[in-house]
Amino acid sequence: MQRLSTVDAAARLRIEFELAPRDPTLDRLALAVGDPGSPDFHRFLTREAFVARFGRAPAELEALAALLRENGGRDVYVSSNRLVVGGNLSIAEAERAFKTKYATFENGAHVAVAPTTPLTLPVTGVRAVHGAVTGFTPHLAQVNTGAPSDFRGAWYSPQRFAELYDTLDGADARLTMIEDSGDRHDPADVAFFLSSPGAPKGAVAENVRTTVVVDKPAGAVCERDDRGQEATLDIDAALTVAPLAKIDLRYDDVCAPGNDGSLQLQRALDDPATQTIVFPFALAPILGRSVEEDFGPTPIPYLEAAVRGIPIVVPSGDDGAFGTRLPGQNRAAVTYPCVLAIVICVGGTQVGERRTGGPLDEGPWNDGLHASGGGLSTEPRPAWQNAPSEFEFTPASVKVRIVPDISADASGHIRVFWHHYASGGIGGTSESVAIAGAQIAAINAKVVAPKRIVVPADLYLLAQRAPGAFHDVVRDNDRGYLDNNIRPPRPSLPLNFKGVLPSPPPLVYGCPDIATRGCVVKPGYDAVTGIGSIRAKTAADALR
Repeated sequence: MQRLSTVDAAARLRIEFELAPRDPTLDRLALAVGDPGSPDFHRFLTREAFVARFGRAPAELEALAALLRENGGRDVYVSSNRLVVGGNLSIAEAERAFKTKYATFENGAHVAVAPTTPLTLPVTGVRAVHGAVTGFTPHLAQVNTGAPSDFRGAWYSPQRFAELYDTLDGADARLTMIEDSGDRHDPADVAFFLSSPGAPKGAVAENVRTTVVVDKPAGAVCERDDRGQEATLDIDAALTVAPLAKIDLRYDDVCAPGNDGSLQLQRALDDPATQTIVFPFALAPILGRSVEEDFGPTPIPYLEAAVRGIPIVVPSGDDGAFGTRLPGQNRAAVTYPCVLAIVICVGGTQVGERRTGGPLDEGPWNDGLHASGGGLSTEPRPAWQNAPSEFEFTPASVKVRIVPDISADASGHIRVFWHHYASGGIGGTSESVAIAGAQIAAINAKVVAPKRIVVPADLYLLAQRAPGAFHDVVRDNDRGYLDNNIRPPRPSLPLNFKGVLPSPPPLVYGCPDIATRGCVVKPGYDAVTGIGSIRAKTAADALR
């Protein structure tokens, strides 16, 4: 990157400090509790035991918090695990607090704001510093508030849609969903959805508890402006497959440049009611040689969730083999945080039917602009990643993690309501994680603690023992593609253009050097749809 000559001293930064755990084995333990070959498999810690083993002295956290407050920091947050301190302050205030200078760096479309010298802090043993540039003064709120195919999708009523997923009622299940606070749903739309014909049986609006964690203006967020459609679909999707589940919807400041979502996850973990977390954001593709090269060490909240036995369910991304599309990038890249071995990564499918009035089926999602996501990561392949039937690749040929683990609908084919009328056209793997997360929460409410689905390995073990617990996606999708790659459209031509047609954009295939056609959809595990989608009742029966 090239350093620019100016920096906006009034721009606001959200800063998060992670202290190194008192016991340095946290990273290793987070992997061990999810590894069936480890003696620590499923030996989760309570919240109190986690703090006692890994938390730092309260005085150290207070020293960091005091530094922020004394220099104008607002909404200073100290986590209950005694490892994370966050707050927001202007660049000028940050320079004064940390005795450094910030600068702006640029490389094409990529812009970064970063300190030019080390930060001076009142504590030692700082594991990582995360920062995001906010476009407003945030405030912690205190108020709850292609080719032809015979496969086609349509808008289905929730009851019809749920037929494919072999749903449970979701009684006693609780699901925490984190959404961006600049894109809030209208509660009247959810109420209208629940009173419409074919609504999920037993679902009530009172089971959706809304907490505005960070209050910020509504507007264009996450590179689009859908004015509440995103959160509305995620809520409705979860209630469709788990009607009686309680949903804790947390509106936080996720969509800010440079944000990795770790502080938002930490705040959710600090809520004693949290049992399963849906984090419906694909943050960025992995472009370096490793995840740590691009993103640093795995953030503390992911490690804490793994060690405490709280599943975090994340999307594979909406841009096929790209994971997340970036200007000028024409190579396959899986997405963070999907690639982490301690989260459950969900890809996209499309619910539809192959003949009018026939049984519902599922195909890989690819609408010509967006696609299922998935592919090969740069991280070592966990020993537990295996599946029955025709496994996509052999351990001898692929030694890195393959994503996604499972899939669910991403095509927005549940009939939801937005501003009181039936709405379509919005979907994505954020819908997929809402469905899969609700299914996992509903299953876990029906089985004893040692048998719950908590880590990715639990899904692969279940697939080996009870293949019928998953709906295997085995063939084409609505565009007739066999792989998970996006076909970039040709550039628009001027009116009455008569010159030579420009060359089409290059195709980017997933799984390079392994399969020349990309990761194909096939029986058993594949890197387009993973093991498949969960059949909740069958899964719960197999785990009892």
